[in-house]
Amino acid sequence: MSGSSITFRKDEVLVLLGAGASVDAGIPHSAEMVRQIEDALEKEWKDFRDLYNYVRSAIFYADGIRGTYANEVAYNIERLVMSLDELARREEHPLYLFVGAWNPRLLQVAGSDFERVSPFRTKIVEKLRHEWIEIQNYDNANYFRGLINFQKELNFPLRVFTLNYDLCVEKAYHAEYREMPERGFDKDNRFWSHELLEDADPADKNFYLYKLHGSIDWVRDPGSGKLTFSDSTSKIKPDDGQIIFGLTYKLQYVDPFLFLVYQLRRLSLEAKLILVIGYGFADEHINGILSQALRSTFRNSGCEA
Repeated sequence: MSGSSITFRKDEVLVLLGAGASVDAGIPHSAEMVRQIEDALEKEWKDFRDLYNYVRSAIFYADGIRGTYANEVAYNIERLVMSLDELARREEHPLYLFVGAWNPRLLQVAGSDFERVSPFRTKIVEKLRHEWIEIQNYDNANYFRGLINFQKELNFPLRVFTLNYDLCVEKAYHAEYREMPERGFDKDNRFWSHELLEDADPADKNFYLYKLHGSIDWVRDPGSGKLTFSDSTSKIKPDDGQIIFGLTYKLQYVDPFLFLVYQLRRLSLEAKLILVIGYGFADEHINGILSQALRSTFRNSGCEA
């Protein structure tokens, strides 16, 4: 790709998509998701209202101790679900042996055995999967074909990293080429392999998609435990889907999540241009990777970051 004075070569341009990129396709942003949850807590989810209020207040309290208040608190669906995940671990949590006693109010709202925590988490994930992310008409996401056109202008493979679970990029690519972009799945057995995302055979690949948080269509094969994908996303149970929340799960040793984050770090260090679309910079780990890439670019150019 060339302009008046800049020419980019292979792997010098990458794209990072955040939740805001999918809003125009009909997927609500985080603030709207929170609003809908709070609305449901006044109606059909009343049994979880006190638990929600406790968890939300605890998140704001924890940030307040560190000097972050009100609208500056990074409160979203991901952080809410991550907190519920941590609570559900109870005795399995590594800090359990260091906790003298649970807060009495927490026991009241979560139940003596925390029996309300997992069901509440499941309801949120069900709503996420089947109401917010699984949009009915992907024609509304046609603007993602701009990425396809951008790749054609570059005239070399484009690597797109996304924090989103939806299939907007895949549907846009399929509309153009009648196949899926390279996501790491073998075309014969449909199992994920990191080698397919490492440019081992780039001759017939023009678009690599790295889904850092997983995808609405990802599942584990019951027999082998390997990552695969389903053509019927509505039939995937909330606990079977391969989507993740929070730093702890991004860096777990199970493929593909650790590998995908590593690829973002590696390729961002090589890039000369990172296009960030719809990302609110609320993820400290992703921000750290981007900051490292920027510092590296400044050093290589002889400037100070």
